[in-house]
Amino acid sequence: MRLRDATRADIPALVALTGRCDASHRAWAGEDLPVPSAETEELEWEVRFARAGAWIRVAEEGDGTIAGVVAFARATVTRSDPTPVPGLAHVSAMFVDPSHWRRGIARRLLDAADDAMRAAGYERAQLWTLEGSPAERLYTTMGWERDGRRDTYPPMGLATVAYVKAL
Repeated sequence: MRLRDATRADIPALVALTGRCDASHRAWAGEDLPVPSAETEELEWEVRFARAGAWIRVAEEGDGTIAGVVAFARATVTRSDPTPVPGLAHVSAMFVDPSHWRRGIARRLLDAADDAMRAAGYERAQLWTLEGSPAERLYTTMGWERDGRRDTYPPMGLATVAYVKAL
């Protein structure tokens, strides 16, 4: 498994990866859970690549299959208010293919992101995740802490919670 910079040519594989991850949520959130469409996911990836200072890495198997991805950019006040928050990075994506869970891929991707965020001068990082998701355990063991913010992820109608970490 190697880490490499992601490119826009990876978007179809990233859409498929995030789709498999979204579908895996049905195991703990309910079988009738709606998942975002491929078009919605594609747009989200285009936005991630377009962000100023975007950093996106994939974990790739020897055969070129993408097993995981992490992305960050500078944090803004809100999605609708693009004012940057000084010193704060936003991890906008952290996905590992469910068939590759518990192999250390997420930890490796997040460690690489932490190093890159520090190198870029960020002092803190934030991420949002679905409340009750298995990923919450990983984030907690890696030093992330809930900060009390909550929201709803519209495509799925599920509660999300914010995590923060000092870098």
